[in-house]
Amino acid sequence: MQLKISYDDRPGVEVMTLNADETYFVSPGSTATIPERAASVVLQSNHVSPLQFVLRRTLGGIEVAHYGRNPTRLNDQPLKAGVPAKVAPGMQLWVPNVTIEILEATTASEVVTLFPDQERVLAFQMEIHEQLLKDTQYDRLVKSSDFGRDETRQRIRERLDAFIGNAIQSAPADLVLLVVKNAVYRFLARRIARTTRRGASEAAIVAREESDHRRLFEVGKALASGLGLKLSFETTAADFNKLDTKFFEMFQARQNIFTTHDRLEIAHAHIRANIEDIMYRWGPISELMDLDVISEIMVTRFDEIYVEKFGLLERYPFAFASERQLMKVIERIAADSNRSINESQAMADFRMPDGSRVNAVIPPLAVKGACLTIRKFGGKSRLDMRKLVTAGALSEPMRAFLEACVRARKNIVVSGGTGSGKTTLLNGLSQFIPNGERVVAVEDTSELQLDGIHVVYLQSRPKTAEGENSVTIRDLVKNALRMRPDRIVVGECRGEEAIDMLQAMNTGHAGSMTTAHANTPQDMMTRLEVMVLQGQSSLPVMAIRQQIVAAVDMVVQLNRLASGRRCVTEISEVIGIDPETQLIIVEPIYKLVMTAGTEGEHGFTGYLPTFVAEIAPVGDAGDSPALDMFA
Repeated sequence: MQLKISYDDRPGVEVMTLNADETYFVSPGSTATIPERAASVVLQSNHVSPLQFVLRRTLGGIEVAHYGRNPTRLNDQPLKAGVPAKVAPGMQLWVPNVTIEILEATTASEVVTLFPDQERVLAFQMEIHEQLLKDTQYDRLVKSSDFGRDETRQRIRERLDAFIGNAIQSAPADLVLLVVKNAVYRFLARRIARTTRRGASEAAIVAREESDHRRLFEVGKALASGLGLKLSFETTAADFNKLDTKFFEMFQARQNIFTTHDRLEIAHAHIRANIEDIMYRWGPISELMDLDVISEIMVTRFDEIYVEKFGLLERYPFAFASERQLMKVIERIAADSNRSINESQAMADFRMPDGSRVNAVIPPLAVKGACLTIRKFGGKSRLDMRKLVTAGALSEPMRAFLEACVRARKNIVVSGGTGSGKTTLLNGLSQFIPNGERVVAVEDTSELQLDGIHVVYLQSRPKTAEGENSVTIRDLVKNALRMRPDRIVVGECRGEEAIDMLQAMNTGHAGSMTTAHANTPQDMMTRLEVMVLQGQSSLPVMAIRQQIVAAVDMVVQLNRLASGRRCVTEISEVIGIDPETQLIIVEPIYKLVMTAGTEGEHGFTGYLPTFVAEIAPVGDAGDSPALDMFA
């Protein structure tokens, strides 16, 4: 049995394996009597009793018995003193200031536990950083005109190298090895993540990395081979799972391949990169911004970072060293966006240089410290429709059908929940727009990366503190109609702009596309009605429904499954209004059929769309015969 132990007042997570039949959980300095063959675990909290609780192996499984003066809870239920309760993997034990999770023998969540002494690395790194700031008077230098010069940064690096060299020479050997462990883990994570990218630029990056850090590159390749990493786009998720579950054991077994010189060189380069990220970029999240497999970064407080990887949330094993460090990063992101955040305006949205969307909340609104949430966009890797098919987001017949619909200029609404992949699919659909068509893209935050050569991007603007008037999505859609577009693409319809989008689809701009939030295609029709009423409350509901039926040809529904997989769950045609119920009829063409024990299978429903004759010639002209779409 394995336990994951975390503390409310300090970073890092400790994972331990319990082999004894009886394990006593005690406080620091406890005088409790422990049987000879039993094990003990010291919980580093002042609120733990000398003997808090005991875990025992029995014929019926594992049991917990509470003995402390302070409470012990199992899955939020208080335990009675001396009364045993059964525990199983997935359950949580809680005592004041400490959370203990019962794990399976191997689980991907163990990645956090690979670095239980991470606070030692942070303290070591922070000491060097503070020494550098004091020596270079960095806070004053950053405001000077000399700061951006290459000579100035080179001078800072030389001082940094000197401080790191002195610190590493006098550091304990186990601390240096822990830094090396961090460096190798992050090197392998980068190597796996780069399998999602293709092109000469990435090859150049790998070549430069091999040249600059040859020894790390060599031992990294050896460990990658030992872990059985395939390093291909198709095996990215499996490779990360191997890294997260087997890295610790592999590193422990092969740490002797690092000579003393290797350890000093790799640790030096790693600490220098970390400190330069803090000074010039975004600290420990800088690397996350470079990994395309990470779709969302959530800093809940300075010592707690979560990421969304392959659709699932997991704890990131590294963190900021202090609240001050996190605040500096937030202020830097705000400055890069020509925005500000302070106590009087403690909540703000920004945009990063690559288009990623940022939300920051600081005290007093954020009670436990500054929070930072980044939805990544503009990654160097584009998930085109072929990759989406490979990833299981949709089937090849569905891809061919959507291609034919886009080429046949069908109006499409992409529907789904937050983070379900609507923008990714919209970007993918854009690759089917024929060259030579003029596309006007309208959005709140720059997220679209349309593949067409002739694309005009328009972005809304909120009212600014300087008194500049706001420019809404609706204003931009109206203006787009005067820009001679062949198609209009709205990044997201969420309000009164829906009426203008429907008008555009109805008045000579066939082939337009948008996204919106809804749980099902039928719900999408109701949502469109509500959005139109926000802008035109005097319109009769029947007139709105007639507009929707005339404008929208298809709804593509996306959902995020419990496993984290994002996929198209339904492609439907909007075919008319039911004469009895007066509701809009939406008929599914393809659906994801769920069966017990599987993640479902995409299949054709048997319904042929009313416009099948229009798309057949397009399909015959392409690389997939039209009839294959409905096989």
